[in-house]
Amino acid sequence: MKHFVKVLHGPDHAENAYRAISAVCTHDVTGKQVLLKVNTGFKAEPRSGICTSPDVVEGVIRYFQEKGAGRILVGDSSIVGVDSLEALASAGIRDVCEKTGVECVDLNSFDPVDKKIPGGIMVDSILFSSAPFESDIVVSMPVMKTHMYTGATLSIKNMKGCMYKREKTKLHRLSKPLPPDPRGRSLDYGLLDFTKVCYPDYAVVDGTVCMEGFGPSGGTPVQLDVVLAGSEPAAADLVALKLMGIPLEEVGHLLLISEARGVSYDTIETDPADCSPYSRKFITAGEARLGLHSDKIVMEDESACSACHAALIQFLRYHRHDFEDGEVYTIFSGKDVNKDDILKAKNPCLVGNCTARFKDLAPFCRGCPPIPSEIKKTLKGEAGISITFLGHSCFRVRSKEYSILFDPFLTGNPAANVNADDVSATTILLTHGHGDHLGDTVSIARRCRSTVFATVETASMLPEDIKVEKGQIGGYIRTDFGGVKFLPAFHGSGVAGGLACGFLLEIEGKKIYFAGDTGLTVEMSLLAEEEIDVALLPIGDRFTMGPKDAVRAVSMIRPKKVIPMHYNTMPAIEQDPQRFKEITERDTGTECIILAVGESLSL
Repeated sequence: MKHFVKVLHGPDHAENAYRAISAVCTHDVTGKQVLLKVNTGFKAEPRSGICTSPDVVEGVIRYFQEKGAGRILVGDSSIVGVDSLEALASAGIRDVCEKTGVECVDLNSFDPVDKKIPGGIMVDSILFSSAPFESDIVVSMPVMKTHMYTGATLSIKNMKGCMYKREKTKLHRLSKPLPPDPRGRSLDYGLLDFTKVCYPDYAVVDGTVCMEGFGPSGGTPVQLDVVLAGSEPAAADLVALKLMGIPLEEVGHLLLISEARGVSYDTIETDPADCSPYSRKFITAGEARLGLHSDKIVMEDESACSACHAALIQFLRYHRHDFEDGEVYTIFSGKDVNKDDILKAKNPCLVGNCTARFKDLAPFCRGCPPIPSEIKKTLKGEAGISITFLGHSCFRVRSKEYSILFDPFLTGNPAANVNADDVSATTILLTHGHGDHLGDTVSIARRCRSTVFATVETASMLPEDIKVEKGQIGGYIRTDFGGVKFLPAFHGSGVAGGLACGFLLEIEGKKIYFAGDTGLTVEMSLLAEEEIDVALLPIGDRFTMGPKDAVRAVSMIRPKKVIPMHYNTMPAIEQDPQRFKEITERDTGTECIILAVGESLSL
């Protein structure tokens, strides 16, 4: 059986993408749901060789719209620590979706589905986003890139972004033994298992601006002006490899998968028959890695997985010069790290979740895999979470993996300096239903598929399509990021018979108390036992407690830091935050931090 691959070259990338998918698509797409699985694993500028080009995406959207597709989804789920919707926006893909009227989605916002692997070699099951399985047609749209561990990443590996949230790390943490006489690494066989349950219908490979060297995110852009497409993704990937000048034997997962699917260069027919004028020899990651060294960074990473190795290489590439004049640091990564080695090392640092059991012994950079910039921050003592004031009572708490909003009142907020459409959230904590707190909850949650935490009565104000975690005063909900506890607030809820609330947020080992709109309550004295890191307290008076009662609240709660909120948004709640700070620090000893709108506190 011949496998046809269409290859187009030239500067009109959108038109070439349209013609490429037109040449290979045989489905009747009328009324069908189509998922365009793009590559936005990292946050990057458009046409930089890191993310799928918005021009290529636009061309493929145009084809399916003209053919009468019912619903078109364009999306990905980025690596741990990168906001998927922000990455899609940064790459220019969200703008294309808005222009063409299709949906731009975070695949992690769909429900998870567990798929058993028939005859699994390395894994028995994988947890996926349900998006590809709910779609009638799936098109993988990768960038043509080298990869530090797999040699190259193309349409088949691009589908790994369909794995649900942290499950993506599963194929990097395989413990089963390899088969006899293996022809690849554990990850290669894991990807072979993956394709038994998740395989795209079509591949449209973006070779307009590619990447060589330290791919998939830290390499050098290569302008190739090529788009290719096929109805057998393995065939499309083999043609892409040939254009890159990389032997199939150097890309283990493609060698295994193409053989399993009966695809070889002998079974592939391309148009044009000779594509060599469009090719060039790509520098591989292995070739680029030569000479990458630092006298100030000692690596103890023999047992690290492929993902951590890749992160460490990127760290060395981008950040090793920041340590040239300082002390020697020893980085430990991998499942075989031991206590004695850590205690003997100079300035040890633990990298990756496999080393978490020793986090009391040395600075620890969590992540599976860790983010290179976070490794640098950990070594320099700058890692943690941030709390950003967005105006009135709206705050954003961000960690590497999560973006959490409190009471997102932005539209119509005279104090806000950011548009609601530019704010992303994995989670929204909503204290009550008054307009200056409910605000943009629905629009942000709908666009980002965020989960909203609210009391039962406040949740009744939200449309049925919004994902909600309901609770009541005193209730605790354990979450992926830590936990949320509903706390009392003396204030109307906006719903007859309902209660307003405050929240105790637990994230990254920190505790943040968000009081919401409330007067002073004796229950606040119970929070002293929580050893709260930061308390966010209203000081505006009239509708909440004023500065005097807020100082009393600080003395009862005894947080390490306090940030005032809900003041100076309107004349009725004008207050002097500097005076509040002086009295608070004098009378309670608690540090008071006044954040201007847009400013952040790092923990």
